[in-house]
Amino acid sequence: SDSCFGKTTSDAKGNSIKGSGEIRTIYGFATSGLEKMSEEPWWNIYRDYWNDDNYADTFIQNALAADGAWSSRSDALRAELSAKGAKYQAVWMYVIHEMEDAVADCRAGDIFDNEASNSAGDSPHAWDEAWAFYAGSLEGTDGSGTGYLLHDLAEKRCSQFGTCSESGSAIANDNALAIADAGLEKILDEDCDGVADELDKMVVQMTIPVIQGLVRYLYLADPVVNEGTCTDGVCTYDKEWAEGWAFAAAVLPQVDSCNSTVAQLLVDNLDVDGPATPLADGYEYVKAQLESTYSCMSISCADIGEYQDSDGVVYPGMEACTDDGSGTGGGGGGSSKKKSNNNSLGTAGLIVIIVVAIIVALGILFAVGYRYRSANYQSVELIETNKKASEVELETPTKNVIQTDESKVSMEEVVLTTEEGKNDIL
Repeated sequence: SDSCFGKTTSDAKGNSIKGSGEIRTIYGFATSGLEKMSEEPWWNIYRDYWNDDNYADTFIQNALAADGAWSSRSDALRAELSAKGAKYQAVWMYVIHEMEDAVADCRAGDIFDNEASNSAGDSPHAWDEAWAFYAGSLEGTDGSGTGYLLHDLAEKRCSQFGTCSESGSAIANDNALAIADAGLEKILDEDCDGVADELDKMVVQMTIPVIQGLVRYLYLADPVVNEGTCTDGVCTYDKEWAEGWAFAAAVLPQVDSCNSTVAQLLVDNLDVDGPATPLADGYEYVKAQLESTYSCMSISCADIGEYQDSDGVVYPGMEACTDDGSGTGGGGGGSSKKKSNNNSLGTAGLIVIIVVAIIVALGILFAVGYRYRSANYQSVELIETNKKASEVELETPTKNVIQTDESKVSMEEVVLTTEEGKNDIL
């Protein structure tokens, strides 16, 4: 049966009603940027990257429309691209817009009327709407339900990346709710600059599960992995490839703002309009390059965690990165049942051993040199010259060790993820 009851976006049916009586649609979210968001920095970052005022709608229509760019592709690919484009581009940006609107209303003084009989002003109302669009209508009052939007994505990803809290909820969702509460309090306290700070924090938490999705599908969409439906060097059923591109597209403007080369690498390896098969550069390399942009986006390696199976065993090459740039192997930011333990000394231990060995060697050389020079009555100046020469020579191995370890970092990668069977937009 027709779940939309014959309705279209121009004659919509739904339960989310505006104050005017009109029904909200995701199409409306995706096409209102120029009218509502032209002064908002986050919309402009995304609009400028895609060079399209309606970039989210264009992405969705490419998959849905009979004459869309992907109309000849498989139903599985089109379903993933349209659903995830709607959720992680259109709805994602509209949540940001509502928070931007709340900040603007706060600065305009439209906060609340002191008379208890009057309702709150536009600023707290817009802030509340942002959380409503983030969570959706199916999560329940305590988040225990199963929805389809951003809150649900974070819940699904946390169990796959070891970033759940001890209670089992996604740390990103816990943080997002705390930020939403703090922002509302700051609005009521008329701390409008403080509200803007909470908005920036919220963007980070909303980006974390999208990147986790990207990392997951870098792995699953790589034909050499033989997981999912991309196996034996080919993608016979391109669901994972589509999910990888959907997650990449949702974060590409941010990555591009940090490093345009890394953004282009994601395009080259995941764009469904690109080569016949995805990830020509391999998931580990692409993952490592993506990780190099985390700090620029105010995201830590622990925020993302590491992609693992249901028993907590980390998939090959999916170990968490480390924020000092020294490589992978660090733990996630939340609970994990990871079984594989790394008993190696690691980079820090190796460097300590080398440094100690160098110091011991210096001591031996110095003692021998000193005795030799003393026996031959060489000058103090010559002794000092030889000491300095030895010290200069000994800096190079230490520096080479660090550079070698950094090169290991450049050989890691990331994968995107979305849930199967959640192709419905709402």
